[in-house]
Amino acid sequence: MADTRELLLNAACLLFAEYGFSKVTTRMIAQKANVNLGSIHYYFSSKEELYFETFRIAINADFPLTIEKLLAVDPALLTTPEGKAYAIQRLTYDYYKRHYNIPEKWKRQLIFRELFNPSPVYQKLVEEVLKHESEKMVEFYFMLVPNASFADAFVWAHYPDTQATFYLMAETVILEHLGRDFMEELNQKVMKTTTRMMIMSLNLPVPEMLK
Repeated sequence: MADTRELLLNAACLLFAEYGFSKVTTRMIAQKANVNLGSIHYYFSSKEELYFETFRIAINADFPLTIEKLLAVDPALLTTPEGKAYAIQRLTYDYYKRHYNIPEKWKRQLIFRELFNPSPVYQKLVEEVLKHESEKMVEFYFMLVPNASFADAFVWAHYPDTQATFYLMAETVILEHLGRDFMEELNQKVMKTTTRMMIMSLNLPVPEMLK
């Protein structure tokens, strides 16, 4: 049986995704979770902290794959063009799957609400979650291209965001006219094409799985 903290998180995830941060009250969350109102303050201290936790869940922020983790398994990974291409593929796929290629509708709703209508927690999300991952990808680019400009690194690091966001913004129209199966196929195609372009832009060999 779910404990009180889990019940609150489950309720908050659905409510924040459907109505947005400003329209959801702590009473609404407690009622949906069927727990005492005071339990929100006990477990999360505030509505803002509870919202922050729901967003972390939505993008799986606690378990990102990093270049450090890949190098820990294979320290020589970046010494060959093939190894560099493989690292790009692994990191990009992980990022895309955690942020965009997610089946739960509430997660996509929550992420897009935050992107287009930032909550009071937005700055905290940027500083503690989003900015960190962005900086890691920029640092990775400089590992691959040491003398590159910051603008080149920034564009490359955010290429998955720009590609995925475009298609997800059109998700409602795509689903209505082309169906769920096509949308799922499109998500896979976008992820694959984006990764291939990131590898090709550095003149690295494209892994067989991306051809």
